[in-house]
Amino acid sequence: TLRHEALFAPPSREGTVILPGFDGGGEWGGAAVDRETGIIYVNASDVPWIAAMREAAKITPSTGPPRSGEEVYTAVCASCHGADRRGKLRTPSLVGVGNRLSPEQVHQIIDRGRGFMPSFANLHEDEKQAVIAYLLGRAAPTIAPRESPSRARATAAAPASPYEFVGYERWRDSAGYPAIKPPWGTLSAIDLNNGDYRWRIPLGEHPELAARGIRDTGAEQYGGPIVTAGGLVFIAATQDEKFRAFDKSTGELLWQTSLPAAGYATPSTYSVRGKQYVVIAAGGGKLGTKSGDAYVAFTLP
Repeated sequence: TLRHEALFAPPSREGTVILPGFDGGGEWGGAAVDRETGIIYVNASDVPWIAAMREAAKITPSTGPPRSGEEVYTAVCASCHGADRRGKLRTPSLVGVGNRLSPEQVHQIIDRGRGFMPSFANLHEDEKQAVIAYLLGRAAPTIAPRESPSRARATAAAPASPYEFVGYERWRDSAGYPAIKPPWGTLSAIDLNNGDYRWRIPLGEHPELAARGIRDTGAEQYGGPIVTAGGLVFIAATQDEKFRAFDKSTGELLWQTSLPAAGYATPSTYSVRGKQYVVIAAGGGKLGTKSGDAYVAFTLP
């Protein structure tokens, strides 16, 4: 059972709900300010995350004969990933892991840990190579001679702390959506003179939910808005790969278009020979969206 207490509840072994999440609230994309009116336009992600701790792995390096990859897996990995390598609960399946990760990437995960998996950096290098070969279905590597037991014991470093941070995990429901009521992303206009909201609207949506009539859910965002002298607020940022323009006074959606990849960035505006443009970097790659490498510019009428 996850913990959910005060706003600044600490991480816990069972997992503490963090809301706004680690990338939530008015996140790193920043805000836009209209200096003439004193209105700030800021987007926010309202997606809960989980802050969990785990016991640091305590592994005494083997001083006996080198173990095979299967023996290392059984001793170190099977308790979480399962004897059949299919995973369980929060632990991913390792079946076909070679189709997803290179040997170097697997080695990095063993050394650094990832998600709920702790680091196993103090495994012997020959055992790391053996278990990597086992997981990837490759021939076992040639085993180099072992160092002496006394040296192995001397180099077995104890964990610096009894606990370590598990990693960044969003709290999702069984369908993969944020485990709280929407909206999961918003765009707001706030009067800096008195702190009042002028307007607040959902920003972004999930196309598969919209197709079922579930609209205005908002979506998680990476990127910020700009506001123009002509009264427009431009923003991309959402995982639905849209680029939108709103009326700065009312929040009404005036225009939107689809980008070649999600615009996880803040737009920029510029002028050439009296013609105004707005440009957005469509790089995608986060939140399960496809990656891109385009800058897309539009002219303003």
